[in-house]
Formats: sequence, structure tokens, C-alpha cells
Amino acid sequence: MGAYRAALAALLVVAACGGSPFKVVDPIDPEVPVDPEDPVPATDNDNAVKDMRSFQYDGTTLSIDMAGVSSSGQFGTFKRKKEMDIPKHGSHPRYLAYEFQETAMTRSYLAYVAENERQTLLALASADGGQFNEHNGGGGWVRLTGYTRPDIASSPSPTPGPEAGTFSYYGAYAGVFVPGPADPNGPPRPDPVQPQEPLSVRGIIQVNAQFTAAGTGDPEVVEGGITRRRLFDRDGNRVTKITLLKSDGTTREIKTDRLTDLALRETGISDNGTFLGDVEYLGAPDGVIGGYDGAFGGIGASDVAGVIWVNPIPGERDIYEYGTFNLPRCDLAGASPICSPRAP
Repeated sequence: MGAYRAALAALLVVAACGGSPFKVVDPIDPEVPVDPEDPVPATDNDNAVKDMRSFQYDGTTLSIDMAGVSSSGQFGTFKRKKEMDIPKHGSHPRYLAYEFQETAMTRSYLAYVAENERQTLLALASADGGQFNEHNGGGGWVRLTGYTRPDIASSPSPTPGPEAGTFSYYGAYAGVFVPGPADPNGPPRPDPVQPQEPLSVRGIIQVNAQFTAAGTGDPEVVEGGITRRRLFDRDGNRVTKITLLKSDGTTREIKTDRLTDLALRETGISDNGTFLGDVEYLGAPDGVIGGYDGAFGGIGASDVAGVIWVNPIPGERDIYEYGTFNLPRCDLAGASPICSPRAP
């Protein structure tokens, strides 16, 4: 992964440099409801490459245990950054922005958190902007209630017909982009040692899933894509180019006015409603640039949430993005207005 050490590590997903990079761990029994009034537990994952070791979130306060030089205590407590919130679609909640920096000398973090309307799933992503040739990044999801798979009939599907096996999920996407500019509020010193601020990515994501009739043995699969991806600074202003400092002291500019669309390649859905797959640039199949991981939640897979980790700029292996999504099913309450469920 180039000069940076990058890993995705949370309650349920990790990514590491070298070897077999992905391991999925689900500490929650999908059939056992979890009290949504309780904070998300800070559960260490002993099998993880530990950038984000664990997190706590009670609906207001976000605390993350991030590896590396991040916070004096085990957890760094993030502060709300409302001007960087990602707008909602329909009644689907917006993605809430949080930031953390212990001092002006140390790493600057940005995080996005989303809990859906039915309070079935929580998802988040976070990263710092980089300092001393490294950054720490991660993300994860957790089920807040039990999950049941859809009850799919074996009879022929009408066309058009209600969503009853093939489901769509649509809404906003939030990403954290690394690296960003040097912290303008830090003490004066040469730019190469200043902590850099991560940037925000706003986009639209669609996920399609195919559930099959029980007992048939037919595969169940999920796929999707992320488009209309735009980059913003920490004050909510659009960023159309970034300047990178090279090792010889010179700089070069990269245009970011239109970030490349992404494809979440088709992958299987496990018996407990989780999935893990590859991410590619849309229109460039068989060129893996990262991965995605997530889960369906609620009664009849009413919602889906997950995280992605990618190199978002073609040809640039030292630029990273950690993203998250939390979406309602298109035919249920909370769906985006653009959803067009098939007529019954």
C-alpha cells in the first residue's frame, strides 16, 4: 500500500498490508436482539490488524480506539463537525461528521457515523490525514437489533411486481479521503511535518441484493455502485484539485473535480446476512482497487450497512479513501425519494 501503513479494523472487518488482507469477524449473534438504547460496545478484535481497534457511540458522543500516535487515553473522544454533515435522502438520516485532534502537533482525524431510521444498523468510517509517511484509518458496522432474512416464495415473480426477493437500497455515501492539506491552524513549521487534514467525500450509493427461496440452494448475492462522488474540505467547500508534496520538495497537482465512480462487484451473502467483496473503478472490470464489507439488518433485510476501503484516484497508490453507507430498502419507510419500487 505504498508509503503509508493502512488498515481497516473495527468490530467486524479488517484490512492489512501484505498476505491475505481481509478477515471478517461478527461478534453479535444475528438472531439475538441488541438493546438499541445501549451504546455500541467497545469490543477489541484480537484477530485484527489494529488501526481502528474498537469504538463507542451512544447517539451523541463518538470515541475511537485508534492505533498509532492518536490519543493519550485508550479512546479519543471526537467532537461534532456539523458543517461537514452529509445531507439525508428522504427520511434517511444524514451522516454525522466528527473530528479529533489532541493537539495542533498531532494527527487530525475525521469520522462519519450513520444510524438508520429503524435503528437496526450503525456504520462509521474514520481516518487521519497523514503525518510522517503514515496514516491511521478504519471503519466498521454493528447490528443494533436482530436480523431475519426475507421469506422468498418459489413461485414465478411477476413483472412488474413488488420487491420480494430482488431488493434495492439507495441513498447517501460518506467517505474520508487521505491525504489532505496541512493543518492551517497548527504552529508554524515546515509543511512536511505538519499533520494533514483528511477531506470529505460525498456521493450516492446503490446496492442491489438477490435473496432466494429457502432450501433451493441457489446462491444469494449482493452488488452495487457509488457515483456522483465529490470532494470537500473541512469547512464544507468543494475541492477540485489537491497538491501533493514530492520527496524532492517539488509539488504536483491532481484534479479532483470529478472522482471516479466505483463498482461493488457481485459477491455472496452469507447465511447470517453478511458479505465481503471487491471494489473496482466502474467500467474497468477485473482491476481490484479495494474492498467492501457489510451486513443486512432488520426484519426481512430491511436495511443494509457497510464500509469500503479503496485507492480512489487511478494510478495513485498513496491516496486512500475509507467510506461508509447505511441504507433503507427502497420499498420501505425511510427510502430516498428517487427510489421507484416496482408497482404491486
